[in-house]
Amino acid sequence: MNANERMDAAISLKPVDRIPNAPFYEAPICRYFGQTFRTALIEDQDMADCHMQAIETFRFDWAMVGMGLIGGIIPEAMGCTVSWPEDVFPIIEKTAVFSPTDVERIARSNVRTERMELFLNGISILKERLNGDVPIACEYISPFTIATRLRGTNEIMSDMYDNPDLIRSLQEVLVPLDIEIGKALIEAGVEYIFYGADMECPLLISPQHYLEFVHPPTTETVNALSKLGARVLPHMCGSIVETGIVDMLLEMDMHGIMPGNLTQSTVLDIRQLKDKVGNRTAIFDNLNPNGALLIGTPKEVQKDTIGHLEKARGMSGYLFSTAGTTSPDTPRDNFNAMNQAVLNFKS
Repeated sequence: MNANERMDAAISLKPVDRIPNAPFYEAPICRYFGQTFRTALIEDQDMADCHMQAIETFRFDWAMVGMGLIGGIIPEAMGCTVSWPEDVFPIIEKTAVFSPTDVERIARSNVRTERMELFLNGISILKERLNGDVPIACEYISPFTIATRLRGTNEIMSDMYDNPDLIRSLQEVLVPLDIEIGKALIEAGVEYIFYGADMECPLLISPQHYLEFVHPPTTETVNALSKLGARVLPHMCGSIVETGIVDMLLEMDMHGIMPGNLTQSTVLDIRQLKDKVGNRTAIFDNLNPNGALLIGTPKEVQKDTIGHLEKARGMSGYLFSTAGTTSPDTPRDNFNAMNQAVLNFKS
């Protein structure tokens, strides 16, 4: 099997020749292989070169892009003031929504900015160079998470109680813009869209607020992207099983669940998640990127990784991954230890 075939089989809960190797790898490889962190995130040729080197070195089963998209390109396109340091992620310096009149302006946003086009061209270059052997996945954000970028997280959380109509009206104009961005990604060559849902996770909001504010616009967006041909994967931290949010995720036309951290030091038990979802969808693993991988030794990383792989032994629809963003400061020896443990594991 090549990587594309391996990912397709696992997502479809079919047998694979080895466990798919699909971690959140973008941040560290920008440091390992990029000219600068910033250019590897968003500038077409350097982005493509960086990911090609990473795939050739680590034999990932997907090319995973998008951190510059969700952290800077999308907020900037919708009116936020964003700075672009060379050695760290983009920084939102000023939000864009302060009153209902700002919502009307957001609705007229042109999301196909020069920076967006540069990023999309990077995907197209990467797609051509991968020659169909390795699929491209792109990180993406829901209308609610875009709203937190534009309004501010603290402000959105207060709005749930003090100004709920603003949240609803803002997401109403964001849904078509979000779908437009997703369509552009798909046309550029993205096959897997995983949306980071940490702004709407149970670590921050209640299941009741999720159902009231997040679920309807996110479902509309996810279902539209799925109809356009993408395989959509929600990534969410927190106790998604106990809170019942996983049941709402399964109502969407999605193709796999990517669980995250419960706390900085603990992750959701994927066996608990598997027991809940059964064979209704694929499951990505959630090795803690803040644990041994970041601060341990290579031997500790190897032990941690094998522990995850053993727990998933015999599980249908299983793909190895991390519980979210891997730090750009992850030691390369530790990253190598994780990677080799996955590639060498006999399932």
